Amino acid sequence: MKHAGSQDALLARLNAEATGLSSRRRLAAVVRRQSNLSWLGTFACAILLVAVVADAPVRDLARSLDPSVVAVLRVVTQFGNSAWPLGISLLLLGAVTVVARQSNPFPPDALQNLRSALILVIGSVAISGTIASLTKNMIGRARPSTGDPQVFEFAFMSFRASWAAFPSGHATTAIAFAVALAIAFPKQAIAWLSIGLIAALSRAFIGVHWLSDCLAGMALGALVSLALRQGMERHGHAFQTELTLSAKVLVKGGIICLSQAWLVVTSVVRQANVSVRRQLLSRKS
Repeated sequence: MKHAGSQDALLARLNAEATGLSSRRRLAAVVRRQSNLSWLGTFACAILLVAVVADAPVRDLARSLDPSVVAVLRVVTQFGNSAWPLGISLLLLGAVTVVARQSNPFPPDALQNLRSALILVIGSVAISGTIASLTKNMIGRARPSTGDPQVFEFAFMSFRASWAAFPSGHATTAIAFAVALAIAFPKQAIAWLSIGLIAALSRAFIGVHWLSDCLAGMALGALVSLALRQGMERHGHAFQTELTLSAKVLVKGGIICLSQAWLVVTSVVRQANVSVRRQLLSRKS
């Protein structure tokens, strides 16, 4: 009897596990069948819920933070400033172009991957930033630092910085940049994503954006980076590279540029000396 009871218990447990597995599979199938419009609606509902529940409390918390904490967050938030990611990426892209035209110790595939990674970074930051800028100015949501605004206070098509909260441009750039870097440098992916997450959320905690602004910007930045990656992969691009390779290429490119500039300068000086000597000889004669 005891043995029969053990068998019944085992069968019941197996049936329960099978039922649970079947339920998870059905749920996964439902999730996979959702259209883009369904996901967009779900995300809009989530953002609305965050705005209703969390925007005002997070703003109040930001106003109560210690000034030293805010000062640190203002430094961290610069990760979302598009000027320096674009500037450094363009500089590196120029170095790759210069190095690739010269005799160098780097494998051609490695340089090509680095070039593709830099194009991914530049494209992700530029495209997502442009979309965020146009959207936020058209929507015209009041920033939490604009007087004492309500959570849902808008001035559509205002094109004023104080009414350009949704979505956060810095949060968009921070996550677009972080996702692109995680794709390009997978060994440091967790670090990049962590930095991007903190930089994006810092906009709410320094009081210049609502939390829902940051979440919307984060979604936009991630979506653009992943979509651009998918599009580039269809055209044969590969992105995985190494930080050490980037540093070596930058140094090598800098040396090549400096040497070329030195040759140009010495050539100009030599020609100027020749011209001066000719003028002196002509005066003597």
